[in-house]
Amino acid sequence: MIDVSGFGLKATIVALQSFPMGFTVQQFADDVDPLEVQDDVPGAYEMMYDGSLFAYTQANPILVKISVLPGSEDDVNLKILLASRRMANKLLPISDVTSMVISYPDGGKSIFSNGSIISGPPADSIKQEGRKKGNSYLFAFGNSTGAQNTKQIASEVIQGIAGLF
Repeated sequence: MIDVSGFGLKATIVALQSFPMGFTVQQFADDVDPLEVQDDVPGAYEMMYDGSLFAYTQANPILVKISVLPGSEDDVNLKILLASRRMANKLLPISDVTSMVISYPDGGKSIFSNGSIISGPPADSIKQEGRKKGNSYLFAFGNSTGAQNTKQIASEVIQGIAGLF
């Protein structure tokens, strides 16, 4: 049976200037999706005037959104990281390169590098029910490596060996 549980999920974030030692996010929100890796779209298309299809490859970032409990230590660290990227009067943003390692409960890992925090809330919001809303932070990354499970690792090793012949 395949384990699809998300209990025990961890995300370690390292930002070279703001958090060079990194911090581990474990206090995920329970009112929104705690982790969302958006679809990768490496290709695009255009329809030509004669009705033919022109497909091409394009560069695009890998977008990862994590949501944490408001007011938690993880939320404070992410707000600090977000504030370091914000340009304001008499403040210059820090040029930071961010990496994230997502550790899944089944032992799989996904590694994202060459990225930056893109958006997040500067303060907590309140939901209609009268409770604080989970805070979501969006990251954009240039590279992705890693495997979700041991079958994927074995498949990538076999494909790599087959490619040698």
